[in-house]
Amino acid sequence: MENRAHAIIAVTFLIVFSIAAILVYYWLSNTQPEPRYYRIVTSQSVGSLQAKSEVRFKGLLVGHVQKVAFDKQDPTKVDILITVRPDALVTQSTYATLQMQGLMSGGKLVVLHLGKGSRKPLRTSEKNPARIPMHKGLLAELETTGTQDLKKINDIISNAQKVLNDKNRKHLAATIRQIDEASRKIVAMEKELIPVVKKLPALTDSAQKTLDQSHALLAQATQLAKAAKKPVKKMGEAADSLAELTASGKDVARRLERQTLPDIDQLSDSLMRASKSLIDLSQELQAKPQSLIFGPPKPQPGPGEPGFGNNGNDNGDGHE
Repeated sequence: MENRAHAIIAVTFLIVFSIAAILVYYWLSNTQPEPRYYRIVTSQSVGSLQAKSEVRFKGLLVGHVQKVAFDKQDPTKVDILITVRPDALVTQSTYATLQMQGLMSGGKLVVLHLGKGSRKPLRTSEKNPARIPMHKGLLAELETTGTQDLKKINDIISNAQKVLNDKNRKHLAATIRQIDEASRKIVAMEKELIPVVKKLPALTDSAQKTLDQSHALLAQATQLAKAAKKPVKKMGEAADSLAELTASGKDVARRLERQTLPDIDQLSDSLMRASKSLIDLSQELQAKPQSLIFGPPKPQPGPGEPGFGNNGNDNGDGHE
């Protein structure tokens, strides 16, 4: 019996020792490394940020807020102490922003961002935490722009109240009535225009046909113009010949006027003199036809000439 009791005690000891060794192993293997400490000093309002608030990077939980208090060196600023696990990347260009944790909870959290600059790790220690700058996030911008927008809205409402006084309201009501009346007229005009719009395709087709016919006529006119170039050219040559003929006619007329017309005038004078002589001769022959045989009668002697005074013995025919 005694040996059996010693065996049970030994087995029990071995079982307890094995369980303890396994627990120590798991405890040592799951021991978390010490977190890194950083400070964030900002003049922004941190609102509902408090200890145990989350610190996130790229959407992952990397730490928590340890303390939120006023900065000892500048009481107008807020000093936030955070812890970040060692595997989170915190560089010299890292900066932080505040974001809402949720609409229902109303809390805030710290979000770390990688800025433009060096990617060297930011060295820090628990006794002397390194500083991470705080930039304005969406909340801060919303607060700033929200305040400005509220001010603008108040100004708009104030101006609207000034504009919408009794007089302007009456004028606005009259304007609305006029717009209503104009709308009714537009509806009536639209009803009248519907038949015209329905006829537009037919008019378009007719206009297209007319345009095609115009193009055909234009092509024919172009061909006629090309065909008429030769007759027009010949007409131009004929006109040039006619001009030369006219110039020649003018030259001939000038020559006739200068040379032939004086000769014709002299010839006319000679013909007139000859005609007069023939008339005189004819009259003389009619009066004295014997002169054609005996010749012309001798002229009567004048005073002092022989035979003057013997007119009584003259037989009257001029011959003895």
